[in-house]
Amino acid sequence: MKRFFLALLAAIVIVIAVVLFKTLTFKSQQLSFPASASRAPNEAAIQHLSDAIKYKTISYGDSAKLDTAAFFAFHRFLRRTYPLVHSNLALTHVAQYSLMFRWPGSQAERAPVVFMAHQDVVPVEEAAASRWTVEPFEGIVKDGSIWGRGTADDKINLIAMLETIEALLAKGFIPERTLYLCFGHDEEMGGKGAVAMAKLLLDEGVRPELILDEGGIVTKEKVPGMKQAVALIGTSEKGYMTVSLSVEKNGGHSSMPETETSIDLLTKAIVRLREHPFESRFSPSTEGFMRNLGPEMPFVNRMAFANPWLFTPMIKSIYEQSAGGNAMIRTTLVPTILDAGIKDNVIPTRSDASVNVRLLPGDSSRTILSLIRKIIDDERVKVTLQSQFVHEPSAVTDENSYAYKAVNEAAKRSFDNVITSPFLMIGATDSRHFAKVSPGIIKFSPMIDPEGFHGIDERITLEGYGRALLFYEQLIGIVNK
Repeated sequence: MKRFFLALLAAIVIVIAVVLFKTLTFKSQQLSFPASASRAPNEAAIQHLSDAIKYKTISYGDSAKLDTAAFFAFHRFLRRTYPLVHSNLALTHVAQYSLMFRWPGSQAERAPVVFMAHQDVVPVEEAAASRWTVEPFEGIVKDGSIWGRGTADDKINLIAMLETIEALLAKGFIPERTLYLCFGHDEEMGGKGAVAMAKLLLDEGVRPELILDEGGIVTKEKVPGMKQAVALIGTSEKGYMTVSLSVEKNGGHSSMPETETSIDLLTKAIVRLREHPFESRFSPSTEGFMRNLGPEMPFVNRMAFANPWLFTPMIKSIYEQSAGGNAMIRTTLVPTILDAGIKDNVIPTRSDASVNVRLLPGDSSRTILSLIRKIIDDERVKVTLQSQFVHEPSAVTDENSYAYKAVNEAAKRSFDNVITSPFLMIGATDSRHFAKVSPGIIKFSPMIDPEGFHGIDERITLEGYGRALLFYEQLIGIVNK
């Protein structure tokens, strides 16, 4: 027994020694670049973004409901506001409403770059409209922020790009690399405009070294354990699919219900799915997140990230405590649409549900669909894939790629004392359609802690807008060195 306890003590000492060694040698991955002096956006730039919000370029989820007049009016606004862009860059209308600009570079042998943003915004829910403290489409400026639907998603990026390029053209700047601007019109409906623009680039043999789209942000408050601002640079994106669940069973009069109805069977299936989450694991982007942020954290956090071989269960349990954290470590699903019944005293014959699934890199629509059927384990529930909106998880852009390094440097030069890190994008973006165009896809929106994504009182701070303008100026300079 004594020998056993001595062996156990020795094992504990070894583990502690290894943990301390790995923690103390867990060195910073951060590169040092001097940040440029912050500049507040001028009154014209503020007014331009404010005016852009007033155009109701809304994606309702059905292309037949698209307000074409709003998009054409928005295009006319862009022509009036950015005359140098429209006279110096070649503009192609793609899929009618998407805009592709080409700014030719002086050195044709250098690989081009692509900047992306989308024109469309999500609707304002009728039930939530009264809870807005401003009119959603007025672009009101107050309390140090610009308010309105689309400020953060995604007109800040679109307008900041055009503001920057208009100013550079006014100074006579000529890029060495050709720059494409790809502004989709239906990102919130799946991105047919982006699909068409990607095909156009492929057909023309355009192979960009960097594609930059919306994605991670700069946050001062959303990474636990971090006291410095963090720039979350998206290097991959979760996949997207929607599954239909359908049950057909004889209905009838509500005064004589059977033991089980179609609604009972459907809701039981949904509950089983929600009670059996998919396996958790760290994707390459999340591993990069821990590797880059871990050394900058307090000792206990640093120790955990330095020793995932020991602390993985603890790290996962921490991630699982928040919806955003949980989405970083597993494929998630959630019911989003329920459809059953026509009258309160009629038991419906058919009940349907749509379940939205976000696929972690490494999972596939086929394997997850099979798991869903296995979890439900009831042949009376028909499980089918809504094939019109299936996108597998994206590839992972290498941290050592030119694309990541360029955006990393631009973020460092645009935000004071910022820590940068790879990041798994849990939402869907237009850039997922550009996988065949370039391996260098980065998903990053240079704004500081925006509020109200797809929700109430969407807004971005004037400070964040000013930093976004600076970021695009810095990035254009970096890619043309």
